[in-house]
Amino acid sequence: MKASLPLLLTAACLLAPAAHAQGLRAVRPLDGYACMNLAVPEAMLMDRSWAGVPIRSAPDADAPQAAIATPTVIAKAPAVIVNGFAQVLRLNGATGWIEAAKLKPYSSASDPYARCTPSLMSNGRPGIG
Repeated sequence: MKASLPLLLTAACLLAPAAHAQGLRAVRPLDGYACMNLAVPEAMLMDRSWAGVPIRSAPDADAPQAAIATPTVIAKAPAVIVNGFAQVLRLNGATGWIEAAKLKPYSSASDPYARCTPSLMSNGRPGIG
């Protein structure tokens, strides 16, 4: 019986990566949301010293910062604008607010055929599928 334990452990280790092979995937589209890009120069996005575009906890410049926006943002569609801030969906599923002037329609400069679909991901969180 002792000889089979190492064999079982080896088999478990070899099979474990197969269980994770599927990885993160889109489960279904998120109705009422659309992809938007940050309206900032690409050079700024690549600058490690740049602080980024804040996502606020409320539609107010003095509201606490809840997160930093990714270059592609999941925004409420049709747009919900309050006090100059657009409602967005944070990657943890919570609502956030970004200055509307910091957003522009989604496009992919590197691939004109690229698509962006706000989706519920297999981990239960919002993402882009």
